[in-house]
Amino acid sequence: MITLIQFPHAKNRPSYSPFCLKLETHFKIANVPYENKYTVSMKGSKKKKMPMILDQGELIEDSDFIIHHLNLKHGIDIDRHLSVEQKAIAKAFQLLCEKSIVDIVMYFRWVDKENWPKFREIVFRGAPWFIKVTVANGMAKNIEKTLYKHGIGRFTEAEKLKILNDNLTAISNYLGSKTYFFGDQVSSIDIILFSTLIQVNARGAVRQFERTLDTYPHLKNYLERFRQAYWPEMKA
Repeated sequence: MITLIQFPHAKNRPSYSPFCLKLETHFKIANVPYENKYTVSMKGSKKKKMPMILDQGELIEDSDFIIHHLNLKHGIDIDRHLSVEQKAIAKAFQLLCEKSIVDIVMYFRWVDKENWPKFREIVFRGAPWFIKVTVANGMAKNIEKTLYKHGIGRFTEAEKLKILNDNLTAISNYLGSKTYFFGDQVSSIDIILFSTLIQVNARGAVRQFERTLDTYPHLKNYLERFRQAYWPEMKA
């Protein structure tokens, strides 16, 4: 059985990591047996990223490379019904999610001075105080530096929220009232959208996100349909 190595699940929701959630959801939809190993340790990792898998002793890192590995080795392809054009569109929306929305979510959780102490208590719940002061705050400082290099850390709060809302509007306009992004059948872009958009809510301890999704009924309904279908154990 494949071992999925990821950050510990949060209370009443699978993961605050969109990439860990993305990969575990892929396992669910593809019906691939797996077992979870929860850890915050990056020991043995070359990329120093989560998630990772162990498949017959082979360590594979990065959610996209893991999915590629599963497709090749285990004959899995949940996108086989998509056209070449649809796959190109999906790639564009993946980058919008994972290279823009995720960075904005990360900033407001890990860098924003008001939100960070609240988020730290959520993700490091039960950890000794010295871990929160040393490890957690050290991670936050590294993330702040990375996001500044990415560019999003240089924008004002209003500018970040405008970028976020422009992205959400683009996704909502393309999705419309369809069950899934390309119609009635789920594909990998739906997994990416769910894993990313579910982070944009008040439970993430981000004041700026408190009613954001209420202004996007297509997205809100889409997330609830997806949750009921694949994550019924997740608190609504």
